[in-house]
Amino acid sequence: MGLNSMLQLLTLTVLGLTMIMSGCATTQQVIAKVQSSSDTPLDQVLKMRPDLRDELATVEIRQFFNKSEAPTVGQVKVTETGLMDDSVKSIQTIYHFKKEEKNWKMHKAEKLYRCMRGANTKTFQKAVCP
Repeated sequence: MGLNSMLQLLTLTVLGLTMIMSGCATTQQVIAKVQSSSDTPLDQVLKMRPDLRDELATVEIRQFFNKSEAPTVGQVKVTETGLMDDSVKSIQTIYHFKKEEKNWKMHKAEKLYRCMRGANTKTFQKAVCP
């Protein structure tokens, strides 16, 4: 799939989500609450990791919150697959956030590896791949 095709797909996805979410007042209120206080955890991760925008590997980014209304804990998982290192299948970095005085603060980041070879090739682990 070429870059233009991927950009078109992304644009269509965003437009579709915008149309779906425009009719949902609750979703808009939750987004407004999260965005009004400070940069969301996702915004902060993208600022810390500008390389993700130019990454040649496959990158999956997910943002989670502990509850939909007035969240106090957030998490962003960045999973990179298709790396140049032949011993590593994927690297997953998990950023942990807490909301303190209306601002999201990162408290911890952990890096996990899914190896191509070795004793554990099925799940992510803290140990660097052999």
